[in-house]
Amino acid sequence: MLVAELIRSCSHAKVAEAAIHSIGPDLAQEVRLRASERGLDAGSYVAQSVQCFAGSAHPNDWNNLAAQLKGVDMPILSGLHFILERRIAQESGVPLRLPAHERLSQGWCERQ
Repeated sequence: MLVAELIRSCSHAKVAEAAIHSIGPDLAQEVRLRASERGLDAGSYVAQSVQCFAGSAHPNDWNNLAAQLKGVDMPILSGLHFILERRIAQESGVPLRLPAHERLSQGWCERQ
């Protein structure tokens, strides 16, 4: 149920834009930069990321997303964080061994 709500709500750019302000400064900064590089605003980039996940995720990805939502105070934001980290890892070619904020602080995310 929460997974469906995450996909439904964060597939809209305005909702995604509001959510990005609560997701943490490092990841939000990376999202804004990647969005700008593609000629998008952050909300559109996030909405596209969610839509892309929904359209291409494998069963294991869905299971991992559902696990991210269990027992946390803000499950939608936690799930959105998971989706965005996954997209950033795919775009940068860096595996998800480290959270996005740690990859950023170590300079691992390449600019395209």
